Amino acid sequence: MQVLINKVAHKIAHQNLSWYTLCHNKEYSEGIMLKRLFASRKRPYVTGINPPERVSVSLSGCQLELTLPVHYRSDGFEADLEPTDIPDIYPPEIYNYGHTTPLPFSYAFCIRRNWEYFGPIWRGRCLGGTSFHASSLRIDCLPKSMSCFNPEHLEQVILRYLYDKGPASPNFRKKTAPVNWRVEDKQGNLWVLFESHNLLNPSKEEEGGDADFESFAVTALDDGYLLFLSFDNYGYLPVKDAVENINKVRDLVCGSIHWTLSDTLAARKEAVLQQYPNASISSQRDPEPWVYPTKWRDGDREKGEPRLVILEPGSPEPEFVV
Repeated sequence: MQVLINKVAHKIAHQNLSWYTLCHNKEYSEGIMLKRLFASRKRPYVTGINPPERVSVSLSGCQLELTLPVHYRSDGFEADLEPTDIPDIYPPEIYNYGHTTPLPFSYAFCIRRNWEYFGPIWRGRCLGGTSFHASSLRIDCLPKSMSCFNPEHLEQVILRYLYDKGPASPNFRKKTAPVNWRVEDKQGNLWVLFESHNLLNPSKEEEGGDADFESFAVTALDDGYLLFLSFDNYGYLPVKDAVENINKVRDLVCGSIHWTLSDTLAARKEAVLQQYPNASISSQRDPEPWVYPTKWRDGDREKGEPRLVILEPGSPEPEFVV
């Protein structure tokens, strides 16, 4: 081990990592040193995953249990929100977060934490990271006659959400979505997993930001509410390696989920399924061929305009169909 430490010390001399940090910080114990020494872009070391942490939260009597990497940020900041129950998901004020205009989708968070991906120990900075959020997502744009417990309606909600984060937000980078759509059953509850990736130009060389993407796992919480798990991923190059490795952690988290509805909401779910006995959801989907707006401007809040005013629109927003 001393030979190993000497080699590592020589490597990190060019990375401004102190010998004290190497020997005394718990992140640089012998076990972690070994893991990081053999880590690479193809097999990065994931912080907080050995061992991970089993957490649970309650949302209006519904119980979520899952296994997560322990929170870690190399800048030293604590988790934004440790696992916190939401006793009542319905008060509008828990979803406001300072927005002055109504939003089609709004969040009440119950978990917010981070983890990072590292290469060899002599590469001081992390390769990438994940910002994980668990929340109750309120869907204000959903007609009252529809329910997220209906699989067909749930699919429409997801597409509308992706449109809102895509063509409806042309001031951000163009997206392709949904990617890697799949449907799973967990404890008798329908879950949908999907991703949103940056739209890449195949004729251009990969560059920073190309591997940033979002992964989601969602299930119905009530008629107009979803339990919404979001993985905001900041990747690295090559893109293929980053997506593959980052999604391995996502799959570990989602594979650990145990979700139980409250008696009241379980009864509501059964009533909806009896009302729509033939409703189904697509087992797979290709990305939507949405066209983005080509011209827009910032809205004037004093005139009651939306955040963005679209001047030359692209594809229209998906319509809800009962």
